[in-house]
Amino acid sequence: MAERKSWDEVKAERPQSEEGRAAYEDEARISAFRSLVYRLRTEAGLTQAELAERMGTTQSAIARMEGGGARPTLETLEKLAGAIGGELVVGVGENLSDNRSIAKLVRDGHAVIRHAS
Repeated sequence: MAERKSWDEVKAERPQSEEGRAAYEDEARISAFRSLVYRLRTEAGLTQAELAERMGTTQSAIARMEGGGARPTLETLEKLAGAIGGELVVGVGENLSDNRSIAKLVRDGHAVIRHAS
């Protein structure tokens, strides 16, 4: 029987093109956004409909965000932050008044929504 390879081993054998790498990174950002919307909504104790009302959108738009069917935009992130009473921190550089540089801008996703202090 052949030995099973890990996903990392399979990926290493097939170097990804620049286009493939960009697509992978884009999907990773969408996945992070999906998780962020769900986490913030549930932590705030809101239903999809309640969050949608606060953001000035529809419940189905929130469902698309949480399902990974929407790309994050700066405007959407700003509305999301305001809807949960937080603030949006966007950055690319170093020394963003810390919290370990806001957890290295949430592991290089470059946008963070945190609760206002």
